[in-house]
Amino acid sequence: MKSSSQTFKFPSIHNFPPFYTQQPTQSTWQHQIQLWSNLILSYYRHHKLCVLELTNELDKELFNNSKINRKLDLVTLQTIIDELVKQGMAEWLPPTTQKSRALIFWRKPEDWASMIYNWVKESGQTNTVLTVFEILHGENTEDLEFHELDDILFQKALKILIDQGKAQTLTGTSSDDMGVKFY
Repeated sequence: MKSSSQTFKFPSIHNFPPFYTQQPTQSTWQHQIQLWSNLILSYYRHHKLCVLELTNELDKELFNNSKINRKLDLVTLQTIIDELVKQGMAEWLPPTTQKSRALIFWRKPEDWASMIYNWVKESGQTNTVLTVFEILHGENTEDLEFHELDDILFQKALKILIDQGKAQTLTGTSSDDMGVKFY
């Protein structure tokens, strides 16, 4: 997905040094996890990102505040992502034992599936074959939120539609020219 051109406005907590260190009191730590979770989801939504490469991102602005010389550590970030996974807002990507990559669901796959299917119905394209490229990168979807959706996330949404009997795939030579027929 394309990144938003507008600058993300970080909440004031992002400038609070203890925010970057796991707090010893359980209730404070749970609140801190929730604040980080909300921040990650907001940031990823704003920039229309889906895949979080944990080690690559630790030195970037979301997890590293150079103004206050604070940085979140990898273990703490993994714990926060574990919580997002429990909430159904993230999923570890293989190999899951390493916990190095995660798919962030600032919108759940079920919601993407519904959004895509509603567009198909409203645009009168049921019982027609569309390519994945048309759906994700075509000019007919440029103004829609799923335009340039990450392929991994699109495949999850498509699987939901297939399982619901609302779509079927037709094999192409690559994922972009794979056909999808919606019912």
